Amino acid sequence: MVVASGHLMHAQVDGASVPLHLSFQGVLIQPDGTVYADGRYAVSVKLFPAAVGGTAVFEDVISTTIVGGVFNLIIGEQEPLDNVDFTQQLWIEIGLPGTAQTAFEPRTRLTTAPYAAVARQSVVAGGLTPNATGAVRSLNGAQGDVNIVAAGGLVITQDGNDVTIDATAVKGIVTVTTQDSVLRVQNSTGPTVVLGVRDSSITTRHLRSTGVTPGVYGDSLRIPRITVDRDGRIASISTVPIGPTQTTTMPIASGRYVNATPNRQYSVTINTTTATPVALPTLLPNARILITIDSSDGTTTYAISQRTVNGFTVSFAGGLAPNTSFSWMVINL
Repeated sequence: MVVASGHLMHAQVDGASVPLHLSFQGVLIQPDGTVYADGRYAVSVKLFPAAVGGTAVFEDVISTTIVGGVFNLIIGEQEPLDNVDFTQQLWIEIGLPGTAQTAFEPRTRLTTAPYAAVARQSVVAGGLTPNATGAVRSLNGAQGDVNIVAAGGLVITQDGNDVTIDATAVKGIVTVTTQDSVLRVQNSTGPTVVLGVRDSSITTRHLRSTGVTPGVYGDSLRIPRITVDRDGRIASISTVPIGPTQTTTMPIASGRYVNATPNRQYSVTINTTTATPVALPTLLPNARILITIDSSDGTTTYAISQRTVNGFTVSFAGGLAPNTSFSWMVINL
């Protein structure tokens, strides 16, 4: 049996690569109801598109330390998750190769937080934001592919970013004017007129409103709902609560803390009300708190103290060394 929770980590959009890491924690329980003995184990991880049967879409074997039956995995560090389709429902299967429990049943259904990977595509689906710079969004109110068409004997040529309108063949005097300061006009009376768009001249008054207010949408309890119009622009964004079928019902919160300071830390306070993907509104007095030290460098023993309804404090006798981390999980029963 596995009691577990997991969430997506390090989903960043940089135009070149989007590394995906799935943090997964759980408690391994033997058939007789006892937890596995402390030690180093090779844990097999598989992702399936079905709760039972089916072909695995991802496989890996990760070496990890089990303390009090608790294990912590960072899936995707060894074998990348880039080719996994998170738009479909997936189940994770944990096993211990070489033991009687090569596959723990039932499989664990991935809930809403891992599927936040799909939001990497919707972030850029609607184009530029209203305050974007370095790009021309419209020309005199026209958007999309705008073409300058010659007529009446004019000849238009393009050299890099310069568009030249040649009126040599036009009889009479031709004068090109602009209604505002957006366009730059050279030799407005001809015979050769050069038009250009001034830097930073297109402001929000020249752009059609998309109906979207800049900001961050969605959190651990709500997901963003995005409406795209027929022109491919984001028309509106709202948030909707996560449905009961898409969230874990286990009263579990988990997280990972890394000492990013240059000094040893002798106490760390954890706030369980802000944990992701599942927060605990209240930490119960009898809640079980599990700590896994990811490195034993300079750390002798630890103790949990100062329990409150909002969290707890972990004290380290030898101090938590710089760049050392620990994982925690709360079973709020």
